[in-house]
Amino acid sequence: FRPIVVPAGVELKIMLSCDARNTAWVSFDGRKRQEICHGDSITITTSCFPVPSICFRDPVNDWFESLAQCLHWNVRKKQNYLSSEDE
Repeated sequence: FRPIVVPAGVELKIMLSCDARNTAWVSFDGRKRQEICHGDSITITTSCFPVPSICFRDPVNDWFESLAQCLHWNVRKKQNYLSSEDE
């Protein structure tokens, strides 16, 4: 799972390399996988109809904080203590 984040107004075109030996698979939002074959392309753009939202501070800061929380950025899981048997 490799999330990517792009600013508004960006258009992405995803294609399989012409010298690729095999097909590729993609999934969006972790849903049903889709195969990309030679000659196929996927174009991804932002919606013409943005989702309205209520901001606590400002739109940019709130967006990044929400994204960081969803993707678990800067989160470290608590590790177990070393037992005396390990020494």
